[in-house]
Amino acid sequence: ELPFMTQQLVSSRTIAAIATGSGGGVGIVRVSGPQALQIGQKVCAPWPSDLLSHHLYLGHAHSQRLGSQASASGTSDPQGTAPSSLPARIDQVLFAVMRAPHSYTGEDVLEIHGHGGAITLHLILEACLDAGADSAAPGEFTRRAFLAGKLDLTAAEAVAQLVSAQSVSAARQAQRQLHGELGRVVAELRRRLTVLLGDFEGMLDFPDLDADTEVLARAQPELAALSARISSLASTFHRGGKALSRGLELALLGKTNAGKSSLINALCGSERVLVDARPGTTRDFVEVRTQWGSETGSSQGAQDLTVTLIDTAGEREGATDLELAGMRLGRQRWQGVDLALLVVDGTVGMGPEESALLALRPPALPYLVVWNKSDHQGCLPPPAEAIACSALCGWGLPELRRQVLQRLAPQLEHDDELLIVSERQALTLQQCTEALKQAQSALALKAEVEVIAAELRTAALRLGELTGDEITPGVLDSIFARFCIGK
Repeated sequence: ELPFMTQQLVSSRTIAAIATGSGGGVGIVRVSGPQALQIGQKVCAPWPSDLLSHHLYLGHAHSQRLGSQASASGTSDPQGTAPSSLPARIDQVLFAVMRAPHSYTGEDVLEIHGHGGAITLHLILEACLDAGADSAAPGEFTRRAFLAGKLDLTAAEAVAQLVSAQSVSAARQAQRQLHGELGRVVAELRRRLTVLLGDFEGMLDFPDLDADTEVLARAQPELAALSARISSLASTFHRGGKALSRGLELALLGKTNAGKSSLINALCGSERVLVDARPGTTRDFVEVRTQWGSETGSSQGAQDLTVTLIDTAGEREGATDLELAGMRLGRQRWQGVDLALLVVDGTVGMGPEESALLALRPPALPYLVVWNKSDHQGCLPPPAEAIACSALCGWGLPELRRQVLQRLAPQLEHDDELLIVSERQALTLQQCTEALKQAQSALALKAEVEVIAAELRTAALRLGELTGDEITPGVLDSIFARFCIGK
């Protein structure tokens, strides 16, 4: 069964965009829509008279605009006899047509494979636009694939996740969703929920005391099972999916001049944050993104993992109003990170400021104590749980990275588990779980059947929003706006 949005006709516009990043050996311009073949005939030559679908042809891409410009400037043809009025050759290309409905979008699709330079691809795209195509909006190709029933919304979102994957594990999870694993799980849960809803609606339409008693008895374990499964699926976002999709977030906390900014620069391998001996250099929190690769001792799944390091304003007595404002913003920012690094000046040791910071930490937020300035002769012995290092000379930093990844390993190693990696999907599943819990409470309190049925309808609606069977154009706009153009 196709999503209900397929009841709306896909736009009659023919769209075009560069579908690959520039700078590679090969780049692709994609055209999709009812005029794709006619545009191909104007741009690609020689155009086969008996063109086959899904077959590569060798030829050239031409630009009528460049030819007209050459003619207007009086440029001679190759024989030098007269100004040229023929289309100008852009590039030698391979081109292919995928006829509807056997294409990614379900429409006629033309792909032109040229050399990957940005100028060349732009000229080919410009020729397609001159031939009658419109510029594609972000994610419009995948949106059309969804509207044509080629993939559900979970698979459509997986396209963007696959493109932006920062690790092997993230790519594997995106592939699982792209191949429909999450969609199949949700479809089965929705089927079971719909059967249960049908039983309660039957009670409303055909009241029968004996039959109603049987339905209520059967509903209790089924509701509990559905609620537990959907709640468990939603929880995978915070147990690992969020880290895979966004990378890890680490907040560095501590007193002024404990070496937080220097430590961030050392962990990044470059000067990314200003450092000064005077206290209060960092007034607002600063975020720096870096990549931690296999040299950190991470597992294969965490190779090339994106790590965001958040430098916060140092804590100190007698801070100015501006520093106090920066400290407040920093505290708000690190409430939702994956791990806090409490940076301690090893020449001074732990004090009331560090204790106060730990007291402000959310109970569920893990932390590591980093004993900085261990290269100083006056450095105090670090506590057993602390990681000794030196931001200045780099000593101990590999061990710090290893300890961070070891502490967060449960969020990074889920190769055998299906994870929710989209915040929208996690929120939708949480809303579904809440509706099921309300239905369970109503059932336990022997509430009116209408109340239970209403909660079950809400839960079924949320699952439909997840796969796109129940979705509004506004939600689709917000989802596909996050795609890059050409996807």
